Amino acid sequence: MLAKEDLAKYPFLQKAAAFIEGRNLSISDLAGPEFSNVVRRAVERVRSSILGEEVTTDTSDPETEILSYPLALAFVYASKIRWLVNRFATSEAKRCEEELRKEPISKLEEIGNASFGWKVEAKPISLEWEKLDFRLGVWQYLEVAPQFHSVSWKLTNKYLKGGHVYLKAKDFARLLAENLKLRIVRRASEEEIRKFDLPQPLMLHLEGLLKLAEERKGTFEEEAPQGLVDGAIPPCIQAIMGDLASGKSVSHMARFAITTFMINVGEGVEDVLRRFGNVADFDEGKARYQVEHIAGMSGSRTKYSPPKCDVLRSFGLCVNPDRTCSRVTHPLRYYRLRLKDQRRDGGAAQGSRGGGGKGPA
Repeated sequence: MLAKEDLAKYPFLQKAAAFIEGRNLSISDLAGPEFSNVVRRAVERVRSSILGEEVTTDTSDPETEILSYPLALAFVYASKIRWLVNRFATSEAKRCEEELRKEPISKLEEIGNASFGWKVEAKPISLEWEKLDFRLGVWQYLEVAPQFHSVSWKLTNKYLKGGHVYLKAKDFARLLAENLKLRIVRRASEEEIRKFDLPQPLMLHLEGLLKLAEERKGTFEEEAPQGLVDGAIPPCIQAIMGDLASGKSVSHMARFAITTFMINVGEGVEDVLRRFGNVADFDEGKARYQVEHIAGMSGSRTKYSPPKCDVLRSFGLCVNPDRTCSRVTHPLRYYRLRLKDQRRDGGAAQGSRGGGGKGPA
């Protein structure tokens, strides 16, 4: 049975929507003085996503937390700023995943069935090489899984039986969170949302957020976004990702390169650790310590940058260079250039490998 604290953690659930409807509140109503805490929390959620800060869950006041979510979405959609929608969606998805990974199997099953109309079953099954916890329909899986870069998410690399895909609990949590992100982003394109304007009493709060966003705009254009973007990842990093996904043990320099790259484009410690999960000699405790150190979360508090291209080349890690590679001397510079190409072209950048082939997928 989902409690109000659960709805605070997962305000996208159907039961959370029913709770809000039961209060018979409109967005305009939330501008009243009795809802000042809700407005403050909604602004805080959006502000944190703009600044790239971690969005945490506050269950000390579940009702405020629940109501602040749709109001935060209203601020984001009313901004009409695409990158802010993406930024907010990513922040909320990461927050959601962190919470989901803490849940017991039974609670995770209940959340899965109460969220996006999925039919989810906790069906533990032990294979020779791994233990799986959940199953869901193939078509539901394919709604989300193609968004992931790792080959481990390809349907051909999953255990299938009777029209179902079987998953580990942590992978199911990731799938749910990614679906939340997709739904937030896709809803921004709906006619109803594109025509949405915030009620006048709340415009002052939106103007403050827009001012902050404008101040950060130059930084956004130069910095990598909050998370990996398909079509912008350098070939060298793509190759390391492929090796890790297949369970291959890679060199220390390769591990350092992919860890520093992911950290510097906004991926979190958990995101990095998941990349190493298939490697036979993976020690989560040791790896976590090393990743947190590289991220500047411990030790000297220094955040490390990826090695330059000439260093990667000297270690034999420069593979399948494309035309963008000839323009850069650093993997992060490659990433930023490709992101600019995406913004210019209005879609995913298609790489041009030497010889006329396709670029990094």
